[in-house]
Amino acid sequence: MFFPTHLLFGLIVFLFIKDYFSGGNQWLFLLLLLAGSVLPDIDEARSQINRSSGAFGWIISFFAKHRGIFHSIFLALGIFIALSYFWINYYAWAFFIGYIGHLLLDAFTRMGIQVFYPFSSFRLRGPLKSGGILEIILAAGLVFLLAKLFF
Repeated sequence: MFFPTHLLFGLIVFLFIKDYFSGGNQWLFLLLLLAGSVLPDIDEARSQINRSSGAFGWIISFFAKHRGIFHSIFLALGIFIALSYFWINYYAWAFFIGYIGHLLLDAFTRMGIQVFYPFSSFRLRGPLKSGGILEIILAAGLVFLLAKLFF
């Protein structure tokens, strides 16, 4: 899935869950959820998040294979635990929900994800081709749903 699809999905998830979380600034919650929804692709050199990250993104894509550790439930849980410990649980949940949303969307692609990487090569995959017609239809559906929620 591409950057805009992940952001649209993250925004819609936020709109559905925002009333179930409290304890901080809702705008920061949204920003962290959106950051989590695009961060896993930092391991892909051609991704928007990687190119926006400068040298940090380059280093990550040099050492990490795409859809490896950054698309694993273990890194998502590790980041969640670290954010919960060193920051505020409310914001840790925002980032985690966005991150898991990204993994969920990528699990529906043909390439799929190795959800338990590096401990298992088990791969969740689906019928969608990243950037293909079905992703475009999905993105259009997300835009339609977003418009429906606001109007």
